[in-house]
Amino acid sequence: MHNSFKHYIQLFEEKLHAVDVQSLAIAPYCKKYLNHLLQNSKYYLSIYAEVLEKVKKESSIPIIEMHVLDYGAGNGLLGLFAKYCGFGIVTINDIDERFLHASKILAKQMNTDIDHFIWGDLDDVKKVALSENIDALIATDLIEHIYDLDEFVSTMKSLNPDLISVFTTGSNPENYFKVRSLMKLQIRDELIGGNADEAILFGHDAHEAYIKIREKIIKDFAPELHENIILKLAKLTRGKNKSDIIHAIKKFQSSNELPMPIDHPSNTCHPETGSWTERLVPISTYKTIFHRHQFELQISSGFYNQYQSGLKGIALFFLNKTKSFFGLKLDPFIFLTGK
Repeated sequence: MHNSFKHYIQLFEEKLHAVDVQSLAIAPYCKKYLNHLLQNSKYYLSIYAEVLEKVKKESSIPIIEMHVLDYGAGNGLLGLFAKYCGFGIVTINDIDERFLHASKILAKQMNTDIDHFIWGDLDDVKKVALSENIDALIATDLIEHIYDLDEFVSTMKSLNPDLISVFTTGSNPENYFKVRSLMKLQIRDELIGGNADEAILFGHDAHEAYIKIREKIIKDFAPELHENIILKLAKLTRGKNKSDIIHAIKKFQSSNELPMPIDHPSNTCHPETGSWTERLVPISTYKTIFHRHQFELQISSGFYNQYQSGLKGIALFFLNKTKSFFGLKLDPFIFLTGK
């Protein structure tokens, strides 16, 4: 498929690399994440170009008239690139106030006029009285973290029944090797916890094991329960946020009914925030949820970072050329396009 946005990459990349990241008054993790994006800028901008091309392909609205929402934007690079490529109205959003601040600082540094910055989740976006309809929602590495996907897609529809959405996710359920790797991360978060120094893109803060956090939630809410029951409830509520954990405890207290365990061996979420650890969702489930809200969902292949130097870059270039013979089974990430 011809991509009309790829020719913007080089000039935007030059503009981006002119930014002195170290001088930006932003949170340390935001700075760390931005440096990672800069070090792999050609790869990420190639992904962003594909996202924007899918939006353009599915819409009859000229891009200069389109309102695009960069949802869960982080440093806002996708939204900034969309504006640079000629999209008329761009809104940048994040639930993390530190990232939203970072995106404002970066937009200012790059002399890019973003139309709206909105702090919060999709419900918060909906509450803002925007004078223009949102025509497209774009997000990278986000859909696998959303706590209640059904509710999220329902809210998307309420924003605009004709909304086009394009997501990328590295949680490709068809890639056996990626699945095994992500399951290890999930088990670590669930049973051990995590430290911000362990990986570049870990997050702002360390956290203890999710099962321990759930134990504390249960103990604080129902201190009269026996330790063995607390542990059992903590195990059975894997994949629930605090509100749903408390609901499960109340049900147990009133009827002695234990909660049903999650139907997956390792999927888990942070009990306080509800953010899933790289949640692995079958493609059929994604399609069912989108279809329930009158959206057709298309799945397409992502690609490897062939822009790396040396033999690794060459090897990944040839892998990108040949992996299509295996369907989605070798894809490092996938695109999900809803319309």
